Amino acid sequence: MRQLFRFMFHNASHLTFGALLMAMSSFGQTYFVSLYGQDFRQAFGLTDGGLGGLYAIGTVMSAITLTWVGRTIDYTTTRRFTLAVTLLLVTACLLVSGAQAAWMLCIGFYFLRLGGQGLMVHTALTATARQFPLDAGKALGAIALGLSLAQAVFPVIAVQISALTGWRAAWGINAGMLVAGVGVALMFLPRGKEKPLRSFRKRGEEKQKEAPVWKNRNLLLALPVVLASPFITTGFFFHQARLAQEKGWELSWVAVWFIAYAITQAVSLLSFGPLIDRLLPRRLLPWFLMPQALAMLALWLSNSQWVTPFYLIMTGISSAIASTLATALWVQLFGPAQLARVRSAVEAGTVIASGASPVIMGVLIDHHVTLHLQALFCLVYILGASLLATGIRTDTPQ
Repeated sequence: MRQLFRFMFHNASHLTFGALLMAMSSFGQTYFVSLYGQDFRQAFGLTDGGLGGLYAIGTVMSAITLTWVGRTIDYTTTRRFTLAVTLLLVTACLLVSGAQAAWMLCIGFYFLRLGGQGLMVHTALTATARQFPLDAGKALGAIALGLSLAQAVFPVIAVQISALTGWRAAWGINAGMLVAGVGVALMFLPRGKEKPLRSFRKRGEEKQKEAPVWKNRNLLLALPVVLASPFITTGFFFHQARLAQEKGWELSWVAVWFIAYAITQAVSLLSFGPLIDRLLPRRLLPWFLMPQALAMLALWLSNSQWVTPFYLIMTGISSAIASTLATALWVQLFGPAQLARVRSAVEAGTVIASGASPVIMGVLIDHHVTLHLQALFCLVYILGASLLATGIRTDTPQ
């Protein structure tokens, strides 16, 4: 741990830039947008399903767009790309603020998801992993704390602002906060002579030489386990009220233990970053979901109220590792030069997985497949995907 803090101290400038970008991505993250759900439903006459449908459309379209937009970070500097992403996310905030019809809100959702959870996170992780290819685990774990801190602070601020000004004015204020936050972040980005990794002039030639990402054996073996955490975690969190009802838990009891989840995530981000660098991402990949597997096992076996903290703490450990392990893995398998190409493609899959899980689990619940039983399905999937990940080899031809 001493080595980690020494690393953070010596590289504070780059890490602060990444952490602030992760925090600013909140304006396009589900946890933040969901705070305004009731306002959106009332303003546009939407049902829960109608609002969820608009959000799902925006999420899926952003994921599709991300697969090719994310790669353009290779053709410019980090500073310019950050400014472009900020402009996109500011535009999204203003679109939501001024939306007069449901279709306008849907467009706003599309830009929020693309600019926030998509490109802002993509910029922070890609720039950081390239800067610290040999210490990617420590560096990515450190900047992920920016999002964890935002998740603890932003909801309280957002609710207070919305109560004082109304939700439309609040989204205008969100745009201003975003500009201020990114402005501060850019102050920490060194003004070195950074050059783009690729040239637009040679883009056609490079495309012909590059093998399609989805044909890479290592990537195909890694994807099932990489996408498992966002799918399972988002799905169970989205249906936490139903889970509490099935188990006979008080919802307030579940809510209280989310504090433990947040603390576990923060501690795990700091603890497992150095471990990722020491053991190498490929070796850790088949094992990082074991805590979440234990969480699913507990949900399947018991209705005890003490399953709640165990389930949330174990999920917090796997979620924290997942947030940094994948990017470090892509650096190991593909190298820094190919990072943006691979990350943008995989991040699109992550966005789709996290957007699809509430719908899929909800449909299963409607067909009388309880979350108790779904936990067993998830356990079996985790074990199968983890076993598949043991087949990854660093010497596999790209």
